[in-house]
Amino acid sequence: MVRIFHPLLAMIASATDRELARYVEFLKTENQILRSRIKGQIHTRPHEREKLVSLGKKIGRAVEELITIVHPSTFYRWLKEKESKSNKNPKGGQRKSRQIRELVIQIAKTTG
Repeated sequence: MVRIFHPLLAMIASATDRELARYVEFLKTENQILRSRIKGQIHTRPHEREKLVSLGKKIGRAVEELITIVHPSTFYRWLKEKESKSNKNPKGGQRKSRQIRELVIQIAKTTG
């Protein structure tokens, strides 16, 4: 599956800005054609959302003009959820203050 994208990546890497703009325009038109054939909403899977968020985060606000599969506000909600989820559960929990650690050690020594 990954090999399918190698020619596309090689072509993009050697393209000028004007050519890249044409590529984006072509891909957006192609996407519009495919979307016109699909009736109703498109439901994304979690791994698809993660991929969109990771790629969209790199291009910044330009995502608002490029994203067509969902509304930009939905994309930003996904981004916010991902960032809050990654900050919510740090490994090992929160660090204890030095005073609390010393107090626990002192209590452990006195109680044996």
